[in-house]
Amino acid sequence: MWDKIILYSRKDMAGVNIKSILEDEYDVGNLVAFDDVLTLESLNRNPETLCIVASKHASKSGKPCLTCHSPGNYSTADYGGNPRELSYAPAFYLQKALQLLQEKQEREGINYEVSFESTHHGPTGLEQPVFFVEVGSTKKEWRDLRACSLAAEVINELLSYEPVKENKAAIGLGGGHYCRKFTRIKDYAIGHICPKHNLPYLDEVMLGQMVSKTLPQPDVALIEWKGLGKEKKRVTGLLENTGLEIVRV
Repeated sequence: MWDKIILYSRKDMAGVNIKSILEDEYDVGNLVAFDDVLTLESLNRNPETLCIVASKHASKSGKPCLTCHSPGNYSTADYGGNPRELSYAPAFYLQKALQLLQEKQEREGINYEVSFESTHHGPTGLEQPVFFVEVGSTKKEWRDLRACSLAAEVINELLSYEPVKENKAAIGLGGGHYCRKFTRIKDYAIGHICPKHNLPYLDEVMLGQMVSKTLPQPDVALIEWKGLGKEKKRVTGLLENTGLEIVRV
């Protein structure tokens, strides 16, 4: 059983709103503030501490969304973390977070798209497993207390969640940043995802990190077959050396 803490950035409008709701409505106390979570290099915590980051999501599209993902960089480190380094991704917690976001979005009827995001940005060097629960994609949504309340409710429920290994853990490869096919999958708990635009940077080292840093160790590689593009042959060749079951989606 992991200890659990919630991280947020002091200048993150959505993160601060989620944090305030967790304190005021759920009496949550294990909240830790940083100037910028994305640039964290270490935490003075037991490695068996699950870190849930309450965060904003920003995108050029400006589309309202509720997302979750683990951090990591397949190439350069443009937004925190280290180049070519992935975090530890807790697959069953990611699956539960996505499920809860979907359930509560449907209950509330708010016009936000719920999705997995592929692995991106920092922090990458933590010893502890870490993932983000995000509200996006503009200041309008970051200020939306209904959306932030939904995210806070999800995080609060994750604090008492203990996984039962009903599904196989998996990694995902291919497709777009918002992983719409992987978002719909119910039979596998997905940790790290490498989208199509990062496949050129995927080699044995980075694939090895996807496997070794997805917790628990994955049994399956889910590949969005039509979303592999020209990397299809090379990526499937890399996967053949991992011993993972390859499942096309």
